[in-house]
Amino acid sequence: MIDLLGRVVLVPGASGGIGSQIARFLAEAGADLAMTYRANEEAAAAALDHALGLGRRARLDRIDATDGVAVRAWIDDVIRHWGRIDVLASGVGARAEGGFALFVEQKPESWKAIIDAQLMAFITLAHAIVPHMIERKFGRILAIGSDGGKVGQSGAAVAAAAHGGLIAFAKALAREVGRFGITVNIVCPGPTEGPTLDDLRSRGTTGAKIVEEMIRRVPMKRAGTARELAAMMAFLASSEGGYITGQAISVSGGLTMN
Repeated sequence: MIDLLGRVVLVPGASGGIGSQIARFLAEAGADLAMTYRANEEAAAAALDHALGLGRRARLDRIDATDGVAVRAWIDDVIRHWGRIDVLASGVGARAEGGFALFVEQKPESWKAIIDAQLMAFITLAHAIVPHMIERKFGRILAIGSDGGKVGQSGAAVAAAAHGGLIAFAKALAREVGRFGITVNIVCPGPTEGPTLDDLRSRGTTGAKIVEEMIRRVPMKRAGTARELAAMMAFLASSEGGYITGQAISVSGGLTMN
């Protein structure tokens, strides 16, 4: 069992299919959780209830993670009430409007929102928390990315660009803060059961074939689960994961092997 007993963990984006599972898994491993959501309060509230039911300290706030002022105020309030923050485990992200679409079919007005959610939110969160972690000489900084940031992804060109930037940022930050006992890593899902695949399947034969082709390319011949991603996040947040930094770790059933 991964032991995070007593650690204070920020989980921005605890309302999505992946983010809510990250929150649940970390609570089961013993962590106290400060969670946020922007839109889907129901899923985040269920994660909050799960953590409280396990006897953890837990709180839930509605925050736009791209709003630097709101993020800093939230982090300062967590530190003021709980004394410290040990881990940032971000599940913040966004799906492109209308799901997957070829680049020439995408609406330019959607690009900024994608980049803000999938790249700038994490940069904003990291900038707010790093000084506190440097002062304490300890920290774990984590985010959910995508294998698309490594190899590209048809139908998600702008999102892949944002995830590529996310990976590059994490590597650069890891080099800067490693001497302070802080690690920085990205967990990169392959095809994962949840809203994205469900959305594709709902589009009829074409969408179902896209999902079928995704899974066909996975050596393990199945999609992953959000809980498998959460387990990797929890390991990287633990003492046992303390010598791993600057990595973009694929949890993809072998789809990406680099």
